[in-house]
Amino acid sequence: MKNFSWLLNRHVLSALCATPLLLGSASLLADEAAAPTADAAPAAEAAPAADAAPAAEAAPAAEAAPAEPAPPYTLTYNLGLYSHYISRGVDISDGPAVQGGIDWAHSSGFYLGAWFSTINPQYLGAAGSVTNTAPDGTHLGSGNNIETDWYGGYAHAFGPVTLGVGGNYVWYPEGEKSYHNRNQDTFEGNLNVSAYGFTYTFYHAFTDWYGIGRTKGGGFTPLAPDQHADTSGAEYHELKYGYTLPFADLNLAAKVGYQRSSKICLNQKDFLIGLNRNFSIPTAGKPIDGFNAGATYTGTFGEEQCSRDGAYYSDDNGVDTNGHEITFFIKRSW
Repeated sequence: MKNFSWLLNRHVLSALCATPLLLGSASLLADEAAAPTADAAPAAEAAPAADAAPAAEAAPAAEAAPAEPAPPYTLTYNLGLYSHYISRGVDISDGPAVQGGIDWAHSSGFYLGAWFSTINPQYLGAAGSVTNTAPDGTHLGSGNNIETDWYGGYAHAFGPVTLGVGGNYVWYPEGEKSYHNRNQDTFEGNLNVSAYGFTYTFYHAFTDWYGIGRTKGGGFTPLAPDQHADTSGAEYHELKYGYTLPFADLNLAAKVGYQRSSKICLNQKDFLIGLNRNFSIPTAGKPIDGFNAGATYTGTFGEEQCSRDGAYYSDDNGVDTNGHEITFFIKRSW
């Protein structure tokens, strides 16, 4: 069994490395195909003929209009296809997910954005094969199929160190309730610091945690779910690292995280490691740039035991949402 696990991990790492390399090779070939051909007309042929009128006799050219000043903000869009939607080590989509968003960033350091993803409706409250009713007997609905995030904040650089503060409101436009028959919308604030490729972020939930009731008493003693109790205060600590490797234009992404709550049996740690590459698609005219593709390997560990007893990390069909996953993705920003 040990040899099998070693072989599996070896294949996982091979897949992570091979996917962006193959994408990188394809895009390099595409870039070469878009290069000008050797038989293009030489620049010398475009020179004026010897009998052309001297410049002094030519009519004076109109003065060029002054260039428009660049706006103090940027507006960017993104759209991507992912084989899984993984959040903090948890598989929220149970299959492919479409994700996209829009971001506004001002030169002063303020930013705003909106983002969406398709999700598994059984994740937090749809009637499934295992769970059909809430603890109070209320019949569960069809669940939420779309998650939207609305966020904003401010960041400022002090030399190599950047400090930031922000907030994120998760809104489910379909309005379906959670397993505990509560509103799933959640607001988190965050503080972050970045330097030399590392970013540490602390998240704090100021509202009930995705409509989940209290499932833990004093210490680590699990309780029968209290669907009316306050479950705000959940925390998440995240340390990320990004680095462009010195070969094949590959980008390395890695992170570790720790989710904790004194009220819900959801404490656990997670990790991510992945590779991705930026590329463009050649056309008859200007290449279409802004593409990025790659793969990540994610997993969880140190899961609080009572969360297994309470089946917090499983959907309403009883599917474990905490398994280790390889996620492939392709997206474009413009």
